[in-house]
Formats: sequence, structure tokens, C-alpha cells
Amino acid sequence: MRDAGGWKTRSARALGRGGTSTRATTGDAVTGLTVGVDSCVQAMNAAIDKRADDPGTERKGNLRLTRKGGPLSGDGVTGRRDIAGFLGWAAGEREPFRRVLAHEKLIPYIHEFVGIGYRLDHNPLCIAQDPGAEGFEFHGGSTLDDGRWNWPLAYSYTHGQIRNNLLAVAVPLTNVNENEGGFVIVRGSHKSNFAAPPSVKRYESGVEHGYAPKLNAGDAILFSEATTHGTLAWKGKAQRRTLIYRFSPSTAAYGRGYKDKWPETWYDGMNAAQRAVLEPPYHPRLDRDAVADDGINVIKPAPREAHKVDFDEKVFKSKYF
Repeated sequence: MRDAGGWKTRSARALGRGGTSTRATTGDAVTGLTVGVDSCVQAMNAAIDKRADDPGTERKGNLRLTRKGGPLSGDGVTGRRDIAGFLGWAAGEREPFRRVLAHEKLIPYIHEFVGIGYRLDHNPLCIAQDPGAEGFEFHGGSTLDDGRWNWPLAYSYTHGQIRNNLLAVAVPLTNVNENEGGFVIVRGSHKSNFAAPPSVKRYESGVEHGYAPKLNAGDAILFSEATTHGTLAWKGKAQRRTLIYRFSPSTAAYGRGYKDKWPETWYDGMNAAQRAVLEPPYHPRLDRDAVADDGINVIKPAPREAHKVDFDEKVFKSKYF
């Protein structure tokens, strides 16, 4: 079987390799997929430790993410911390973060939910919540507040194939126990045709619909950004940390951090598969390399016919139209 890009493909449905247990829909969130090993999580945390106390990483004042005095506002003082840039950190620190771009256990699921030739859409982020930190009011969702279709985040299931315009992969670096807070999602909302009421987004009503899974450090959560989701205030005794990566199909883009190119430090020392994930959006048939199952090598598409390439160069002064 070959897809539109000319790659040989296979279905990733029902995969649970390596003893993993998953839920097979991005609207419910695929959880329980362990992608980390202790050494990777420890290395990630050690690198973040050096930067986590930077006061410039904390969201204060008009950068806060919740309504004052609301159920998601925590102690009303402590803000969320955002740490980024780790794909370009020094050699010896950056490698475990880069591995998530093309992790051998994640690849079959990303291929199934986004498509072969997937690309990194947003600058990856580490979200950190100190005890008492606020959460984040619910966002995303399939429907805008005015009732229109939120197509940039769209989820679809057509002709037996799932596609997400924006897929999030969250990797917790710390354990999350029940009733501590953290990631929360409204399961099934990726198929909704109605906007979430403001009171639901603020977690003031309908709280029974919020699902906050128990997580172990090194797990992964895969969910469509078309699913209404947010973050509960953090009640744990230690800092909570989660990495967020967002991936799009080869022809789609929401963020523009890639324009005109990702930071040069990201490319230094990357393997071929990781570099393929950093490509800008364009169709697979235009010589787009795709991540191979091993997370190291790439799959080459069927080459364009030479006479078409020659013609394009004459007309457009470029190999590609």
C-alpha cells in the first residue's frame, strides 16, 4: 500500500508495542504509552533544573492564564513557568528532548493520527507548576466561541482514516497522582459541533466532564488540539513538569516558528529523522523525506519525473512550483 506521497505505508491501529496500553482515539487522549526511560527523564530534569528558577519564566500579571479567584487560579499568586529552547541546548543536554521528535514508540501513532511526513508545528515547551500554581483555562476545541468550525485544529475521520491538523504530544517529567491537578481534557469534545460554555472553560460548571489522568514520568499523552483541554491548579507537593510537542500533517501549519527556518542550533548534531520533522510545510510528493520507524533514518518518496522537474526549472526557475 502506498499513500499520496509515494511511501510504502501500514496501519498503526491497535499498536501497543513494548507492553504499552493505549486508548485508540485522539479525542479521548491516548494515554499510558511509555516513551521515556529513567535515564532520559533524569537527564531532561537535570537540564531543566538549571533554568527552572529563572524569574523570567514565570507568568505574572497580564500573562496569567486564569480568572482571578476562579477554581483554576491556584493560590492566586504563583504563576505557571514556561521553559523553551531545549532542542538547541548544548550537546549533552539536548539529545533526550530531541528524541521525542522521532521516538520509535511514538512514530506509529503520529503516523496514524497525523500522517507520514509529519512535521513539528510549534516550538516545544516545558510547562512547570510549583505547588499552588494556577492552571490554564480550557482552550482548543472543535468549535469557536461564535459557533464556527475551528478548522485549523480540525479532527476528521474520513474513508477509514484519522487526521488531525494539530496533534499534541505531552510527556510528563514528574509523576501526577489523582486529585493533584495538572492536565485535564473533555473526552470526546473533538467531535462536538457546539462551543464550550465559558463557565465550563473556567471549570465553574460541568466539572464532571473533566478527565485528569494519573501519569508516570516518561509516559506520553497524545491528544487532538480539537479536543477541549486545559490545566488544573497544582496541588502536588513538588513541582510538576510536562513537555509539550505539537505536530501537523506535512502540508499544514498553525505556528510560524519555522519561518524561515528553525534556530540554527537545533540542527547541529540531529539525525536524518529529526531533521525531517523540522521541514516546513509542503506536499510529500515534492521530495519530502519522512521519518522511518527506527526514528533515525528516513523514508524517501517516489522521485518526481525528471521531465517535470526540468519543466518547472524552466518556468519557475526552481525545481518546485
